[in-house]
Amino acid sequence: MRIDPQLRALRGNTASQRNAQQALEDARDEWRDVSASKEIEELERYGAGMPLDQCPALTALFEGSRAKSMAETLVAGTLEALRGNPLGQVPFRHQHSEGLSVLQLAHSGRAALTLLLYSDTGHEAPASACFSGGDRIEAVLAGAADVRFLELLEDRGTSAAIDCTARRVVDGEVMRFSGFAQTKSIERVHGRMVVLRLARSDAAPCDAREFALDDGRLLHRASGSRAESRQEMMLALLGRMGRSDAAPLIAEMTCEGSDHIRWQAMRECLALDTVTGFAALGDMARNAGDPLAATAGALHAQLIETYPQLARLETQKCPA
Repeated sequence: MRIDPQLRALRGNTASQRNAQQALEDARDEWRDVSASKEIEELERYGAGMPLDQCPALTALFEGSRAKSMAETLVAGTLEALRGNPLGQVPFRHQHSEGLSVLQLAHSGRAALTLLLYSDTGHEAPASACFSGGDRIEAVLAGAADVRFLELLEDRGTSAAIDCTARRVVDGEVMRFSGFAQTKSIERVHGRMVVLRLARSDAAPCDAREFALDDGRLLHRASGSRAESRQEMMLALLGRMGRSDAAPLIAEMTCEGSDHIRWQAMRECLALDTVTGFAALGDMARNAGDPLAATAGALHAQLIETYPQLARLETQKCPA
C-alpha cells in the first residue's frame, strides 16, 4: 500500500501533527475572539432564554451585510491555516450528507450558530417535511434556491393540514421560522446556496413529526429531547440484542418521562419479555390518571382477544 510522504511524515512525527492541529485551532480562536466575540457572547445569553431583541449583535447579523462579512473572515482565516497545514482537521463540529454540509460555528445552551451549504443533487423535490419546533433565522449569504414555506394549520395526530407557499430565495434574503408550526422544504438548489442559521430549541422540546406533503399523512415521529433520543436508541439496541434481562428496567421506564418515550419502552418491554411487559401494560391501563391509559387499555384488550392465553398472566406467570 502506498502511503503519501506527507502522511508518513506526520505518522513519524507526532509533534508535527500536534502543531498542524494547533494552527487550525489558533485560527478558530482568533476568529471567535476578534471577529465574532460579541455575537458569541450574546449567544450564551440567547441560549439561556434571553429574547433576541435584547441581543443587538445577534440581531445585527441578519440585517445588512454583517453575516456575510463574518463568514468571509472565518473562511479566509481557516483556508490560510489549511494551506500551511493541509492535513489538519477543521476544529468545528461538522457533518455532510448528500446535498447538505453543516458547520457549527458556536453553541451555547439551547442556541446554535451554524453555516449550511445546500448543493443541487438533481433529485426530485422532497415529498415530506419535518416540523420540530424552536425558532430559526436564516440569512442567505450566497446562491439561490426554490423553497417551499410550510405552515401547519391543523395537527390531527395521524395527519395534518399544511399550507404551502413556494418562491425562490436569493443572496441577501432572510427567512424566519417560529415555533412548531413553521418550517421549509428545499425544492431545488441552483448550483449552491450558503446559509447562516441562528437556531434555538424550545425549553421543553416537543416531538418532531414528519408529514407527507401530498396528503398530510404522519410518516414519522421522534422525541424532540436529545436525552430521550438517547434513551430511545438504547431501548432499540437492547431490543435488537434480545436482552430479556433488561425487561424489568425497561418496565420501570414505562412510568417516567414523556408519553413518547414511555410508550416506546412499553413496546420494547412487551417484545423482550411477555410476562413483564404485559404486567406493565395492565398497570398502565388501570391507572385512570395516566394520559396513556386509554391507549394501553385498547392494546391490552386487543392482545387478549388475539392471544386468549395472555388473560392467565393477570393472575399467574406464564410457565415458559
